[in-house]
Parts: sequence; C-alpha cells; structure tokens
Amino acid sequence: MNRLKMVGIYLVVALFVGFTVCSFEVPAEEKSPEQKAQQKADRKDMEKGLQETLGMPVLTGDVWQKMTPDSKVAFIWGFGHVVTIEQHLMHKFPELKRDSFVPKVVEGMAGIPMNDVVARVDKYYSDNPDQIKEPVTKAIWVTMIRPNIKTGIAGRPLKKIP
Repeated sequence: MNRLKMVGIYLVVALFVGFTVCSFEVPAEEKSPEQKAQQKADRKDMEKGLQETLGMPVLTGDVWQKMTPDSKVAFIWGFGHVVTIEQHLMHKFPELKRDSFVPKVVEGMAGIPMNDVVARVDKYYSDNPDQIKEPVTKAIWVTMIRPNIKTGIAGRPLKKIP
C-alpha cells in the first residue's frame, strides 16, 4: 500500500478516535469543579485506552502544526468521508438515525471548503496556544460546528459562550 493511502487510513481512524475523545460542551446542566475534574480524568483515561487499543495517538494541535498542508487536507478529507459514510448509513438504515455528532457536523460545516477548514484550525491553535494538546476535532467543533448549529447533540441545549 502506498504511503498516501496509509496516511489517509491513519487520518480517518485518528479522526474517529478524536470524535470519541472530545468533550463538546453540550452539558444538560452545569458541572461542579469536582465533576469537571473527573470528566477531564475520564477523558484522559479514554484517550490513553484508545491509544493503546488502536496503537496510535489522537491528532492534537502540536502534531497538526508539524503536518504538511497536504497532510492537513487529507485529514479533513478523511473527516468528511467519515461523516458522509455515517450519513449514508443512517439514510439507508433508518433505524440507525439519531441526533448524533454527524448531523451536527453536516449542519455546522455546510459549504466550508477543505482549505478553509485547515486555515481555521491553524488559526485556532495560533490564537489559543494553551489548547495545543487538545484534539483537532475539538478545534473544528469550537470554530466551525458549534457556532453554526441550533441545538446540541442528542437535543441537549448548547452551553452559552461568553
């Protein structure tokens, strides 16, 4: 298998892992500091478990910044394929339909070209160096999806952004 295909496969799997690891700020209620600390610890444990299971890390900002422009586009392309496949399956098998992350991606990112997604992720990490260890999927959520959706995942209200 050539190198480009391997990078594409890696990026699609990393994207899926990133979806499952990120917290997307759509809580049904406000959390106490203890609950927030526990959520952060749980996320770190899940990320570690996924890394051990899949044998690869979640794509974070520090790695993103070292990637070539073509690799970044390949990741976003993989991101789009994961969403498209899931959307197709939900259409083909209505019993799979749910108010999940996929419809929110479709709603929030409609019409945004891949190169713009890459530029916005680059800008997010440039503007927020304290977020460099956070997954790229979180940067996509914060900068593109979250601002453009009406409700949160599973019908939960969106947390107000100051």
